[in-house]
Amino acid sequence: MPDRPEQLPELLFVYGSLRPSLASGEPRRLVEGLASAGEATMRGLLHDLGEYPGMTDGDGVVYGELLQVTELEHLMPLDAYEECGGPNPLFRRVAAVARRADGTLARAWVYLYARPLTAERVVGGDYAAHLARRQAPPE
Repeated sequence: MPDRPEQLPELLFVYGSLRPSLASGEPRRLVEGLASAGEATMRGLLHDLGEYPGMTDGDGVVYGELLQVTELEHLMPLDAYEECGGPNPLFRRVAAVARRADGTLARAWVYLYARPLTAERVVGGDYAAHLARRQAPPE
């Protein structure tokens, strides 16, 4: 079988509400059938948008997890959840490069925030750690 000239990623990089360890409600239902391909990072900036984070292009590092996506149809409900369509999308799904925990690189889909930003940047690029700090009792 010949290789496809432009092979689409079979991985999805998740960093916020779709990250299995953080997912609840609808996001949990959307990702529960997708197998984990391990922790990874991506170049970018992470922002706290209140109820969820948004990643944008940038020179920082964002921490997350890779999920296996073997069929493009698996992405359709995720695209709807992330409001990817229409004239003013909330997020856009793009192909980018992720670095696995072992240092190898992999092409993966990622949802990037598509609207103008006024939100606080997540220092350190890890939304799970950010949530833990935000929910910790004051000292």
